[in-house]
Amino acid sequence: MAYNNTKKKYIRIKHIEKYSPAYAAGIREGDFVTAVNGESIEDELDFNFFSSHEKLDIQIKRRDRIENYLISRRPGEFLGIEFAGMPIKRCFNRCIFCFIDQLPVGLRKSLYLKDEDYRHSFLHGNYITLTGITQKEMKKIIRLGLSPLYISVHSTDPAVRIRMLNNSRAGSITAQLRELESDGIAFHTQIVVCPQINDGKVLEKTINDLLAFKDGLLSIAVVPVGITKHRKKSSLKPVSARDARKICRMVDTIGERNKKNTGRRRVFIADEFLLKAGLDIPESSYYEDYPQIENGVGLISILLNEWKGVRKNLRKKIEKVKRTTTKPSSLRKKRYLLLTSVSAQPFAREIISELGRLFDNVDLTVEPVLNRFLGETVTVAGLITAHDIIHTVKKSQKQWDAVIIPGVILNYRGYTLDGFSTARIAKNIGTEVNVANNIPGLYDFILESTHEQKRR
Repeated sequence: MAYNNTKKKYIRIKHIEKYSPAYAAGIREGDFVTAVNGESIEDELDFNFFSSHEKLDIQIKRRDRIENYLISRRPGEFLGIEFAGMPIKRCFNRCIFCFIDQLPVGLRKSLYLKDEDYRHSFLHGNYITLTGITQKEMKKIIRLGLSPLYISVHSTDPAVRIRMLNNSRAGSITAQLRELESDGIAFHTQIVVCPQINDGKVLEKTINDLLAFKDGLLSIAVVPVGITKHRKKSSLKPVSARDARKICRMVDTIGERNKKNTGRRRVFIADEFLLKAGLDIPESSYYEDYPQIENGVGLISILLNEWKGVRKNLRKKIEKVKRTTTKPSSLRKKRYLLLTSVSAQPFAREIISELGRLFDNVDLTVEPVLNRFLGETVTVAGLITAHDIIHTVKKSQKQWDAVIIPGVILNYRGYTLDGFSTARIAKNIGTEVNVANNIPGLYDFILESTHEQKRR
């Protein structure tokens, strides 16, 4: 919540720690911060930047009074102030490929929010287009050193970008990136490829234009357009296997050439492209330090690397469990159903097949969850809903000791896209639901459950 009076925005203090420097100075919950050391404060980023000194003069608005509080603190000492959440700057593009516009009703409210906020781009890695940014905000980004930012480019051809974003202000992206780079702001970028719109020569030019940036460009993710069954009539087409093979060849050629010249890879192809093209997942070295992992680029590589790490000492650990427990002859095998995405199922089945052979008393089954909710063209785990999980389990017509789901299905509060908790899913399917955030977590669950079973 922000206080807005005479066209000035202030930020409200939501909570203040007792005995903290701010509390000791007399600042209280509900106060509005208007300035720090003479600098106007509009949001939490301003406050964090200008309050880094040991001696502070914080101006507070309390009801109708403006008061100043002087604070001295030790180096690194926490002020004790927590602010109410920042209002999010909304996106007013009308992108022809916008995934949010393709969502059905009934999902979590936050999923319908179109974010175009440079502050959240810096703080949380949200992608923005820069179409709504003002010159004042651009100066603030540079002044506060908000780097890196995450920027959706899609095309450096002004006409193509204007068409894709449905915004006449969208054509100046190259100049905006140049301004950011010249003032020391770095950026990660993404290109959502829409066949027959920004692929082919347009895509090649866009990648090369971005790679022309030196210190500013950190990475490029080339990802396919996502199309759900709820999309209104449109000329957009999904990426075909033929499209994917062409795009993968192009990205690999340009990326290798640029890596040879710069010493590091900066352009990365999304996992979905590789799978659609029928190509192998690259070695982990391809992904450098996985700069585009939040974009799903390299997730399968991480999955395979986690399995390598687990497998390395797996047999020794299992033999140790066998030596320290007694296996009753009447022991019933535990039956676990591991649900995964359509994209990940070949890799999950290979891992589970090998893992299952190492446990005598565990029956592991892998099933992909077809996305009936958004459409079967959506094949990633992060967009699986509880409704489709429940349907998949019930369709199996088997009794399971536990159903295991990937952690990426849930948000930070533990809810699926359609608002189900694991407890609610368990109630609907009549069996225990466990969450595996990674391969080590899956292994630990299986090992611990078999250990418990033997102890009984």
